[in-house]
Amino acid sequence: MSRLVLLSPTPGSGKTTVALLLASRLGTASLSRLGEDANAAGDAALFAHVERRGEVELAEAPAGDASVADSWPAIVVADPTEQAANLADFCRSVGDRLVGAILNRVPARRRDRIVNELQTKGVEVLFALPEDRILAAPSLDDVAGALNATAVFFDSDGKMLLDGAVIASISADPGQGYFVHRNAASVIVRSDKPDLQLAALNAGATCLIVTGGLPLLGYVKERAAGDEIPLIRTDMETGDAVKSIESLYASGPFSGSSVKLSRLEELTRDFDASKLLRA
Repeated sequence: MSRLVLLSPTPGSGKTTVALLLASRLGTASLSRLGEDANAAGDAALFAHVERRGEVELAEAPAGDASVADSWPAIVVADPTEQAANLADFCRSVGDRLVGAILNRVPARRRDRIVNELQTKGVEVLFALPEDRILAAPSLDDVAGALNATAVFFDSDGKMLLDGAVIASISADPGQGYFVHRNAASVIVRSDKPDLQLAALNAGATCLIVTGGLPLLGYVKERAAGDEIPLIRTDMETGDAVKSIESLYASGPFSGSSVKLSRLEELTRDFDASKLLRA
């Protein structure tokens, strides 16, 4: 049986994302989580839902420790915020078992510069996973929690991603056309603007985040309930709510939702992971 362990110099680098990527690309889902840290239980629970075929054993190690599973070939996972010199030092500490590095959340316009800088410092970059809005997006559950909000999901489980968020204008004009023009999927709208709330629903919004703390009018709730549109109502004002939502992007552990997994497959269609396995 082939083995690989995923290491990273710092938490939040994307080891879980890369673990699921490699499991898909290697035709296996024999995944495990080593050690104990803040994300260990959540990662283990996520991995438990993945079918096991046993062709390759793939383990995720706690961040910052280069000695975990020290007899296994290792891949280091990092994101572009990691200083190149620090990443190179960590890779050297892994020793001869290092297969190379996989980068996560790499901005397309900076990809070549980042990869070249690392390679000049002796880090072999195996793949650079691009920065992506869908992979970074929080779930509606995450949003409701961050806003300390009342959430009504109308048969939704709250795992839906916050997608295409648009802030409503402060006036009724241009209303529906404003949302259609901006392809608004999720709309952040003040609670004292029921006309804009309805305009967003008429334009096809799939989620309303209503700020300011005023009660929702009955006809807005009825319309949302009829179309099964999730509503999130918070006492925060719009500016504070937007800042809280922005802080969620790419900040939490990978959720493993079907939407994110499909997007991950799409972004890595040309990545041949079989070359990572050592005889």
